[in-house]
Amino acid sequence: MSEGKTYTIHKSKKSLVDRFMTARESLRRSLEDTSHRLEIIREFDGTEYINDARSSDLLSTRDSLKCIQKPVIWLAATTPHERDYALIEKYVKYKVKCLVVYGGSGDDMQYKLGHLVEKFASCKSLRDAVAEARGLGSKDDAVIFSPSCVPTDDYSNFADRGSAFISYVNELE
Repeated sequence: MSEGKTYTIHKSKKSLVDRFMTARESLRRSLEDTSHRLEIIREFDGTEYINDARSSDLLSTRDSLKCIQKPVIWLAATTPHERDYALIEKYVKYKVKCLVVYGGSGDDMQYKLGHLVEKFASCKSLRDAVAEARGLGSKDDAVIFSPSCVPTDDYSNFADRGSAFISYVNELE
């Protein structure tokens, strides 16, 4: 070897898939450490029910959808405020099987996202939305309650909404 030169051995790079899977697992672990965030409540007839009531915006819901590897039935809340659904369209198209909204007509969500899912349903209350999702879920699906907006419904905060969701899921037969 000649003086002044240093030689290095390059380690093989992780594949993109390995890096993606590692990042997904890291995100999932960090989100699970928070109550009402990707909290698995129960499995019913092979369908997982997940409380993600802490997701009070579309970006939080998008992060949650990234972590779920099953077909998703998404329970969302309606809001009178404008939302940029472009932030989540790709995830709805490829991960969400059915979209169930509650709290109003959901016309904006149906118009922007309804064509991306197999079924779109609108319900008056969270209890009705949970019952509707029960009829839509099948083995190996995940029902995720991820409101994606701040509370404008009967609940004062995300914890109240999450607790109500847990109660309604536990009432299912």
